[in-house]
Amino acid sequence: MTFDFVEPVVFAVLAIGVIAAGASVVLINRITAAALLMALTFLCMAGMFVLLGAETIAAFQVLIYVGAITVLILYGVMFTKYGDRPYGLFFQRQTPLAAVFVFALAVPVAIWAFTFTAPAPRPGGGDLPSLATSVFTDFSFPFEVASVLLLAAMVGAIVLTKRDEAREFEARRP
Repeated sequence: MTFDFVEPVVFAVLAIGVIAAGASVVLINRITAAALLMALTFLCMAGMFVLLGAETIAAFQVLIYVGAITVLILYGVMFTKYGDRPYGLFFQRQTPLAAVFVFALAVPVAIWAFTFTAPAPRPGGGDLPSLATSVFTDFSFPFEVASVLLLAAMVGAIVLTKRDEAREFEARRP
């Protein structure tokens, strides 16, 4: 009986990447670094999809989340004015309470994760036809609604940023 040690090691590295990058997104003070760490979290999740044999979902994860959503957030960060705030964010003062809460949730999830057995992947990794049928028939309207909402959010961020710049320019004029 041979034990395949590569897959558990890769899973452990990806899991550590997801946890470390996800925690860093919340704890880091620099917003641009947080957005890039979020992209790292998405990449590690795509790696987990590859381990599950869902290569198509992993490709969509990279294209949609790492590509589009991260770029959308970075544009939002670039268009938003940044200044020092005299007050701390609420969640940054809640570290001890958050640690207790996370530990209380992490223990049952870890116990469940180690007792979980996944079904064997389909031969040939053929998840594309069923996924394409689902996206283009059952979920085509929600997919389009989500894309329009993302576009509206981006346009709204640009409009709000430009409006503040116009007010500041008017306030500076003599």
